[in-house]
Amino acid sequence: MTWFFLSLAAAFLMATNAAYMKRFFSDVSSWDMCVIPFLYSMPLCGLALLAIDIPKLGDGFLPALFWVTPVTMVAVILHFRAIHVSPLSLTLPFLSFTPVFVLFTGDLILNEQLSTMGIMGMLLVVIGGYVINLDSVRLGLFGPIKAIFREPGSALMLIVAALYALASVGGKLMIINSSPMFTGMFLFWLLGILIPLTLIGSGKASIKVVLRKPLLGLGAGFIVFTEIVCHNFAMSMVAAAYMITIKRMTGIFSVIYGWFLFNERGIRYRFFGTAIMTIGAALIAFFG
Repeated sequence: MTWFFLSLAAAFLMATNAAYMKRFFSDVSSWDMCVIPFLYSMPLCGLALLAIDIPKLGDGFLPALFWVTPVTMVAVILHFRAIHVSPLSLTLPFLSFTPVFVLFTGDLILNEQLSTMGIMGMLLVVIGGYVINLDSVRLGLFGPIKAIFREPGSALMLIVAALYALASVGGKLMIINSSPMFTGMFLFWLLGILIPLTLIGSGKASIKVVLRKPLLGLGAGFIVFTEIVCHNFAMSMVAAAYMITIKRMTGIFSVIYGWFLFNERGIRYRFFGTAIMTIGAALIAFFG
């Protein structure tokens, strides 16, 4: 059960990071918002790399790193664009679709075999994602699905879900060929360099804006750093699809944050949907 609580902690921290950035950095562009947590978490990841044992790298580590890095970069940029332009409770819950993609990518890349109860749990999580938008059912059975494309952040997050599914499976391949801590710290140390270089170098983000609130930036970096630790340890303990399914309970925490911090509306169906997602997660945790 350790993997379950680590995955749940990663979910909470991902939602907390989104709420934190929206609360304290909503006045900056989505490009600047994307740079801040990765730039400030980079020194922490670098210090961790100096403190941990460097494992012997397997043959599959570098090939996986070469494609996981750009996929993750694109996913992260779209992720922050989504939470910048739309309510938290209509963006992060759509990450619940990630397990559907992991179901296929995990089998294809890692040859992971999933139990019947595990698959049922994942399906319930996805159904919960549908119910979250159930107030749109007045427009027809496919109203909640159409609502995804009416809300730009929701549509973007669905793309992000697919990219995260691919990156997560590749990340586990890196863990298999090294260690959980090394994989997490090295990958995010690298992202902490590449994302700022790419966005600031292209003129999308401003170094002046990024460094304007250093203490708040350090807070964002610490949240990301802690999420990395929880994510990678959990990923090393269980099938990628199961871990990512639990982490996609991020949606539950995002609805709560959206309600309490940002007074977002339409919360009733979103809470009902998160209850279904919780049941699915419990199936995975106890029977998957």
